[in-house]
Amino acid sequence: MGVSFAVGNVLSLLPVGVIVLAALLLVLLDVLWAGRANWRLAAFGGVAVVVAGIAQLVYFPRLPSQVLGGALRFDGFAAIVALTVLAVLLLTLIVSPAHMARMGLRGGEYYALLFLSASGMMLLPAARELVSIIICIELLSLPLYVLAGYNRSLAFSREAGFKYFLLGAFASAFMIYGAAFIWGTTGTLWLGGIAESLPSAENRALLLLGLGLLLVGFAFKTALAPFHAWVPDVYEGSPSPVTGFMAAGVKVAVFAVFLRVLMEGLMPLAEFWRLGMYVLAIITMCLGNLLALHQMSLKRLLAYSSITHAGYLVLGLIAANAEAVSAVLFYLIAYSAAVVGSLALVAAWATRRTDDVYISDLRGMAERQPLAALALTFFMLSLIGFPITAGFIGKVLLFYAAYKAGYIALLIIAIINTMVSVYYYLRVVQAMYFLPREQPEEEGAEGAVKAAAPVSAVAWPYLTVALISVITIIVLGLVPRSLLAWLSMCSF
Repeated sequence: MGVSFAVGNVLSLLPVGVIVLAALLLVLLDVLWAGRANWRLAAFGGVAVVVAGIAQLVYFPRLPSQVLGGALRFDGFAAIVALTVLAVLLLTLIVSPAHMARMGLRGGEYYALLFLSASGMMLLPAARELVSIIICIELLSLPLYVLAGYNRSLAFSREAGFKYFLLGAFASAFMIYGAAFIWGTTGTLWLGGIAESLPSAENRALLLLGLGLLLVGFAFKTALAPFHAWVPDVYEGSPSPVTGFMAAGVKVAVFAVFLRVLMEGLMPLAEFWRLGMYVLAIITMCLGNLLALHQMSLKRLLAYSSITHAGYLVLGLIAANAEAVSAVLFYLIAYSAAVVGSLALVAAWATRRTDDVYISDLRGMAERQPLAALALTFFMLSLIGFPITAGFIGKVLLFYAAYKAGYIALLIIAIINTMVSVYYYLRVVQAMYFLPREQPEEEGAEGAVKAAAPVSAVAWPYLTVALISVITIIVLGLVPRSLLAWLSMCSF
C-alpha cells in the first residue's frame, strides 16, 4: 500500500489532529496537576478547540482528499459527519463541568476520553477498508466503555460500564471474524475491491457467513434488535452528558459508515443483506416502541426510543439510493439535536443518587420552569416527527427514500410505529403541562410513605444547550433547504 504525505492531503486530518492533541494535553494536565487542575477552565478550553475544528472544516474543506494510500478518504460525506460529531462534542462540553460538580465527580481523564472517542467518530466515515473501519470503531468505543462507568459511586454506572464493554467486545469479535471471512473469499479488505470481487467469488457459503457476521457486529453497534439489550442499562447508568454524547455521536458515526459499507462494498450482495436488514428493521421498530410504552425513567424511555429510531434509519440503509444518503444524514442531525437537548435537561434535573429523572418528577414543570418545559416539549415533538420540527423533515425524507425504493409494506409499518410512539412521548408533555404539581405519595419497600424526588433548577449551561438544540430543530424544520442542498452533494 503506497502511503501519501502530500501537504494538502495531510491537512485534511487537521481537525482530527487538533482533537487528539487536545486529548493528550488533557492527560498531561491530569498527570502534572492532579487534584489541582481547574477542570471547568479546561472544559471551556476544549470548547475553543472544538470551535477551531468546526471552523477548519467549514472554511478550509480541501475535499476530497485521501491519506494512508486511500485508507482514509475525506469527502463531503465524511465532513458532514465530522461536523455533526464536533457539534455534539461541543454541547457535551458545555454541560459537563456543571454536571460533574453536581455529581461529585473529578474531571481528570473524563474530558480526554470524550476527545479521543470523538476522534474515532470523525475518522470512521472516512475509512474505506475494513481494518480501518474496525480500528476507528474501537477508537470511539474504548473511551466510551470507561465513560459509561465513570460514576463509580453508583451501582447502575458500574453495571453500565461492564455491560457496554462486554457486549461491545462481542460485537467487535463478530466484525473481525466477518472481515476475515470476506477477505478470505475476495482477497481484499478495500470496499471498492470487495465490490469488484464479489461477483466472481467462488466460496459463496463462506462469503455469506462473513457478510452475516459483519452485519451482526454493526447491528450491535447501532442497537438493532435483537442485539439491543445493552442500550437501556448503559444509557441509564452513564453520566447524563455521556449518554447524550453516546446516543448521538455513536449513532451518527456508525450509521454513516454502515451506509458506506453497504453501498460501496456490499452492493453486489444486496439481495441477501436487504432481506436481513428488512427483518431487523421490523423487529427493531416494533420492539423498541413496545418496550418504551411503560417506561417511567426518562433515560430508559430515550434508550428504547433510540432503538426505535435505529429501526427507522434502517429504511435508508435498505433503500440505498441517492435520496437515502441525504435522508439518513438529515435524520441523524435532527435526532442528535433532540436527544442531546433532552439529556442536557435530564442532567440539569437529575439527583446525585440516581443521575436520572422520572416522568412523575416532571409534574407541573411548566409552572416551575416554563422555558425548560417548552424546550423538552420541542424535543419530544421532534422525536415524534411533528410538523415544523427537524424530526418531521427527517422522517419525510427517510420514508420517501423507502417509498421510492419500493418498500411500501416496510414504510407502512414505520408509519404505524410512529403513531404508537406518540403515546409515550406525549406522556412527558402531559406530565409537565396537565398534571398537578403536587405529586402523589408512594409507599416504600418497608411500608413507609415517601415523596417523589425533587427536581432542581436549571442552570445556564443546560439552558444554553437546550436553547441551541431547540433553535436547530426549528430552523431545520422550517427552512431545511440550505442543509438539504449541502447534503445532496454528499453522494459516494
